[in-house]
Amino acid sequence: MTLYSGWHYVLVEAGPEQAATWRQSGDWSFWTGALPNLMLPADRSWLVSTLWDDDWSCIGGPAELVTSFLRHPDLRARAAALGHDATPPGRQAF
Repeated sequence: MTLYSGWHYVLVEAGPEQAATWRQSGDWSFWTGALPNLMLPADRSWLVSTLWDDDWSCIGGPAELVTSFLRHPDLRARAAALGHDATPPGRQAF
């Protein structure tokens, strides 16, 4: 699958327990998370994407899902329309 700036991804079907074991904290000095870069359910009803060199995530899905993230008091979430740059203010995408 090709996403973003023509970068290629390999999609693997797995459950959360499997996915959490693929990349342990500290495997890469610049990325210390344990989750995959791209997560979506089999029905493709939502998507969470965190590029390997970013410190933010993008979430896409039904309006009610996105609204729940926007309203969550502990998150610094903001809406971005399709086709617009989703880079957070003050950050630079390469």
